[in-house]
Amino acid sequence: MQAIINTKLILEDSYVWDGAVTFENGRIVQCGKRAEVNIPADAELIDAQGLYTAPGLVDIHNHGTVREHFYAAPRACADFFLSHGETTVLPTFYCNLTLQQMLQGLENVKTAIAQGAGNLGGLYMEGPYMSGEGSNQNSILWRGEIRPEEYRPLIDAMRGFARIWAIDPARPGIERFMQDVRRADPDAIFALGHSHATAAQCRRVRGCGVKVQTHHGDSGKAPGFAQGTIGAGCDEYTLYDPDMYAELICDETGIHVDPDMLKMVVRTKGVEKIILITDSMPADGNYKNNEADGIAWGPDLNYDYEGHLAGSHLTLDSACRNLMAHTGYGLCHAIRMASLNPAKLLGLDRELGSIAPGKKANLLLIDDLVHVKKVFLAGREVSEPRP
Repeated sequence: MQAIINTKLILEDSYVWDGAVTFENGRIVQCGKRAEVNIPADAELIDAQGLYTAPGLVDIHNHGTVREHFYAAPRACADFFLSHGETTVLPTFYCNLTLQQMLQGLENVKTAIAQGAGNLGGLYMEGPYMSGEGSNQNSILWRGEIRPEEYRPLIDAMRGFARIWAIDPARPGIERFMQDVRRADPDAIFALGHSHATAAQCRRVRGCGVKVQTHHGDSGKAPGFAQGTIGAGCDEYTLYDPDMYAELICDETGIHVDPDMLKMVVRTKGVEKIILITDSMPADGNYKNNEADGIAWGPDLNYDYEGHLAGSHLTLDSACRNLMAHTGYGLCHAIRMASLNPAKLLGLDRELGSIAPGKKANLLLIDDLVHVKKVFLAGREVSEPRP
């Protein structure tokens, strides 16, 4: 048995200042006040030296590191994000990939898991059927008619492995696609993806398993009904539907979502329905500066070959830090948005997302600015954090 002592525990809605947590065989045994936790005399003691112990972070939307795509190099990407506290990651495939690239990417991810990438938890399919707008616009595929003969090979291959499918509710034929996905995999979750759908169109597909919105505030707006009016679309629907989760990209300078908008979204949805994501993406060497066209630059953001905003170079620990800086919400709130909330969305909260007896010993030692000092994956300490 191992025991972390001299630590402050971050629980789902509270702290334990003089805490301890014990774990063995990859599972948490006890946690709570040091005086109330039974630590055997032969336990291996890990002195946290006053650091916080937090649950491992769960990143549901991640395309890869600054250098490599998850679909092509999943083991290298998994190791990098694990070193930043991401003990569960969903590699994300975008709609600029062909069917064969997606299928090969799936095999690559399965191979990485078999070879020990224990933090890979399935896939997030950002498409294939979104609006055809967004980043990398000139290379987006899957634009035409939604045809069963086109998508069935993908659904069959992804059965039980693709956890989330982002869709555009406004595309003709999308409901049949969603129904076919759910027939193949009843546990599949849908996200409101890049779309100019109206709130009414979002509501129409809600019963097909829509539970979350892809990067709220940055995936499309609904048209107004008349000059000068603002329509209600995916953003607005997500805000007022109490069961919907909202993904947020919190970059350092607040470009994806303005800090005042972040405050409004968190206050409206509540800390229980916000999911921090990285939307991390490899850099494109052909980026050109488009600030003259109104495209702002950020030090932790990614841009496509046309200079358009295209994801980020975030890790989830830095996203937590940015959320705290922009909104004033505290460490406990930020960690929940990056651990328990995504675990609940995925239906994995009995296993992941918080520090509790019986759950996987996916644990982090962090300081008050979410700098990761140690990572434990199923109770095993992994490498030092990478820069």
